[in-house]
Amino acid sequence: MNAFHPVNPATLAPLPTLEGASDADVTAAVSTVAEAMDSAWPRDHARRAAAMQRWADLLEHQSEGFRNALIEETGKTAAEAQTEIHGAVDALRFNAGLARLPLGRSGSLPDGSEAHLVREPVGPTVFITPWNWPVLLLLRDLAPAFAAGVTAIVKPATQTANVTSRLIELGHRAGVPREVLVQVNGEAEVGSALVRHPGTRAVAITGSTAAGQAVMRDAAETMTRPLLELGGKATMMVLPDADLPAALERAAQASITTSGQMCMACTRVLVHQDQADYAEHVLRTVLGAMRPGDPRDPKTHLGPLISAAAAEKVEGFVDLARRTGRVSVGGHAVHPQDLPGNFMSPALVTSLDPASPVIQEDIFGPVLSLETFADEAEAVALANGTPFGLAAAVWTGNLSRGLGLARSINAGTVWVNGYNRSYAEMPSGGVRMSGLGRTRGVEGVEQFTELKHIHFSL
Repeated sequence: MNAFHPVNPATLAPLPTLEGASDADVTAAVSTVAEAMDSAWPRDHARRAAAMQRWADLLEHQSEGFRNALIEETGKTAAEAQTEIHGAVDALRFNAGLARLPLGRSGSLPDGSEAHLVREPVGPTVFITPWNWPVLLLLRDLAPAFAAGVTAIVKPATQTANVTSRLIELGHRAGVPREVLVQVNGEAEVGSALVRHPGTRAVAITGSTAAGQAVMRDAAETMTRPLLELGGKATMMVLPDADLPAALERAAQASITTSGQMCMACTRVLVHQDQADYAEHVLRTVLGAMRPGDPRDPKTHLGPLISAAAAEKVEGFVDLARRTGRVSVGGHAVHPQDLPGNFMSPALVTSLDPASPVIQEDIFGPVLSLETFADEAEAVALANGTPFGLAAAVWTGNLSRGLGLARSINAGTVWVNGYNRSYAEMPSGGVRMSGLGRTRGVEGVEQFTELKHIHFSL
């Protein structure tokens, strides 16, 4: 059994030590939630709805404490932490209503018989959550799964296992039975053991593409259903008729969400070649004014990277951009307010070949690339020119053009004249190397069900 020693990424001060799960712990957790599938929980829609409503109320009441815990464990800014709590509360409340929605359909067949389609909970489900938005991304998936009636094992990232434990304890206080919701701590091998265990029937993971591929390989052993939200290379396409200053301002802001350590962070901006100089000037000015610093300070725009290893990876991409293109601004390690964490000034990179790893790979840091196109066809080709497909944006003064371009982009979500607008009502997920399946919305509940056809011969 391993011990884990998380730290505050801004101050590097130690946080409470965690004990990793043993093989026996994994087996016990699976047995617990598997047995709970035979309890009243999966069948009692009203009970699940009430528990999620109470959980939302408790989380909202304790939002300040959870906000501070998120700042301490992730290094995100206070404003972003508050946004995360708000989204998590909303996920619980929306799915509390869906818990009472009858799913399935019925109909008459041509031979006069009747077909009845029912959706049943898929069974014990593993939730593997990341460190960057640990509260929201757990409840984004867990709330629709509870609406469907599953039982759950949560394997959080070790960096944020403490805040996850507080969140789950709040769920138990709200009325979620302890045997229905269990937390197991550990690194990737613990998640792998949970997914491969024959007692689990589904897995939801938010993480890197490599982590998702490993989960798919493990899930294949027992045909465990995967829901994968993975890496991204989100691109904003800005047409000549768009509000260019507004689009560029939004792109810059979106590039530093969680210090760029977010799968939907804006990483690429495509502008017409005639507007390249102006776009670079605006982005350089906006990004250059963004202040890394203490995430508790309301004047801070972005906090630290999560670890020294993460900083080394991002710095490697910036160095490559310097050698093969140009770094217009930023990309330097800084120590604001004498904090020892791994802070970086936001970088704008230009003049790179589309095949460059800086353009093609998920950097997961505050690095924004500026690229140019001659016409819409080239813009679409560039937007679709990476292996990812999680999110993208189109900015234009012509909404018909915007719709057509949005249909042409390979991504699970495309915003027109906006960015990073996510809703509990609307499904989200990726295509290609960005994932498989959908969460949120009614589709998110259906993700955690099995469809059964019952036929009546009359």
